[in-house]
Amino acid sequence: MVASVVFCAGAACAAGNAAPPVLKGGITPFTETPDHPAVPDLALTRPDGSGIHLSDLKGHVVLLNLWATWCAPCVQELPSLDKLQGALGDKTFEVVALSLDRGGARVVTPFLQAHDITHLATWLDPKSTAMSILKPRGLPTTLLIDAQGREIGRLEGDADWASPDAQALIKYYKK
Repeated sequence: MVASVVFCAGAACAAGNAAPPVLKGGITPFTETPDHPAVPDLALTRPDGSGIHLSDLKGHVVLLNLWATWCAPCVQELPSLDKLQGALGDKTFEVVALSLDRGGARVVTPFLQAHDITHLATWLDPKSTAMSILKPRGLPTTLLIDAQGREIGRLEGDADWASPDAQALIKYYKK
């Protein structure tokens, strides 16, 4: 008789021992972040100057995308982020596309309108605070944050966030 022992840790246990779906990106695939550290409490600003902090979204799984209008891969992936928000956005999940454009709302708002982005809220970081706090290697970079505000993982480069693989990844961690 052979006994088998199965070790289970972190998010894999929560998902019933199954491995997370694979999502390839333009630079790296989605990669889990060791130890799932707390994400710093970034200030998110709206075009009218109002805002919230990332911590205000606790209780939601958040896909935080750092992008800019001048970044070609960012522009390429933006419609898929919009589709993902339209498909899965609800009281438990939100795509937060955080523009790092220094021109703020005067640049970003017309850009989003011209590209028919209708499901994503406009969030601004004209001082690029997120770059120094989150330390991405470049743009776009997307972090998946759990409902407790911890970084599940990140993907560097663009990805097709409207793809079945991306939706499966989000659903895996939304449980």
